[in-house]
Amino acid sequence: MSGLNLDSHLKAFVASLHKLQEKEVMTDVTLILPDQSAIPCHKVVLMAASPFFDTMFQSGLKEGAEQNIKLDFADSDIIKILVEFFYTGDIELTAENIKALVAGSEFLCCKHLRAHCEEYLVDTVDLSNCIDYYRYGQVFNLKLLIKTAFDFLLSKFREFKEISDFNILTEDELVEVVSCDRLNAENEDVVFEAVVHWVNADPDARKEVFPRIAPLIRFPFCTQTALADKICCSSLMLKSECIQLAHEALLSQFHFNCGPPLDNARCIPRQAFHSTPSLYRLIQSNSPNIISLSVASFVDGSGIKWKTILPCITTTFARVITSPSGLYLINDNECYFVQPKLKRVTSFPWKPVNQYSALAFIDGKIFAFGDAPASKSVKSINLQELNPEWKSEQEMLHAVDMPLIVQFANKVYAFGGYQTTVVTQEFDPALNEWRMRSQMPGPCYWGCAVALGDKIYVVGGREKIELLLSEKHLRSTDLPKYRVMCQKMGLKYSAMQRFTPDSSWL
Repeated sequence: MSGLNLDSHLKAFVASLHKLQEKEVMTDVTLILPDQSAIPCHKVVLMAASPFFDTMFQSGLKEGAEQNIKLDFADSDIIKILVEFFYTGDIELTAENIKALVAGSEFLCCKHLRAHCEEYLVDTVDLSNCIDYYRYGQVFNLKLLIKTAFDFLLSKFREFKEISDFNILTEDELVEVVSCDRLNAENEDVVFEAVVHWVNADPDARKEVFPRIAPLIRFPFCTQTALADKICCSSLMLKSECIQLAHEALLSQFHFNCGPPLDNARCIPRQAFHSTPSLYRLIQSNSPNIISLSVASFVDGSGIKWKTILPCITTTFARVITSPSGLYLINDNECYFVQPKLKRVTSFPWKPVNQYSALAFIDGKIFAFGDAPASKSVKSINLQELNPEWKSEQEMLHAVDMPLIVQFANKVYAFGGYQTTVVTQEFDPALNEWRMRSQMPGPCYWGCAVALGDKIYVVGGREKIELLLSEKHLRSTDLPKYRVMCQKMGLKYSAMQRFTPDSSWL
């Protein structure tokens, strides 16, 4: 016995309803539109399609008992489109009718149509309408549209001159944009330029507003050239007595570094400031015991120029842990958190951990994997807590010491370890469980591992190994595949050596 094709049945049923309405068969109510045209309908169809009509016809009110019902919540064309949608399930959304249809669906309490209209608006957000749609979304509480339009405005802020209606943002709207950490700007120069552009669009009314907005500009992240040559000379800055904000930034650790360290809301970098990859160099000297941090700038593609961005720290460290926002420098009893973008060093209380545990920063905490002698132990510590302590986590399946740890594709991998271990262990935080993956082709210890693109590269021990973990592998049950790219690097495995395409180590 063949099954019923529900889709075809529904289509045929809806088509029949529409024909009955067009031929006015058994219609029992007439909608009178603003242009005095009339649409014969079936009460039961209107009630099924719209809670507004359902309430009207069942409330016992006078309107529900009348044969002719006058509607004026929208123009006649929009009401006709809505009624046709009730009978057919088809509706054509355009830039010209979308706002009226949103208002109409709101009036008629048609949540499914309202959601469909919101999806259309979300899909059509661009430079010409993001501000208009942002405001429109607030009128009808279209949360997805509000978020999408606002996020688009933030993402395209560098192109503020191309954004329609930017000049007619209200003060509150501009404040919301400028104060947002997610505002997309390579540096704060463009934020200052945008605010000045907005003020100059209506200087008589907005000059008095500038002093209220200027403190939201993160002047320490303006370029030194812009601060010295442009911002400090701006008539708006001088006349509004905001010039001290520019002077504060110039004297801070972000530029001339000839004043006390700056630590206020203007020192918080926007997320976009971290979007450009940077190469850092950490130099440690044992005599005297100092550490300095430099950042690389690439000069015309022909070389690297190093610039010291932090004053020296008068101590040495045995371990360095990287995190998305900085470096943790750790020795037996001390921990310093270095934030290169903020040019700030913060000390944290530190609880010693076995020197044979591998440390890694994962999801806001520092983890310690393994121990000596070899152990399955996994512990974590959250340095943001008032009294941080090491806490036990889900144990590994194989005992190791000093494994290589990599976070990749929402999972954590532990490779090898001391004593010629070749195991690969994978941890899934969502399931809170470990599982074994295919063994490495050779032992790996005192080396390093890094995730680049869709692969993990393991360097150290007797071989350099490439672990292929593409999205395809992650979606299947296949074990990861290893490929040996080059044999022995040399006798000392703790140094990083450069690999060239001709399969040789330099």
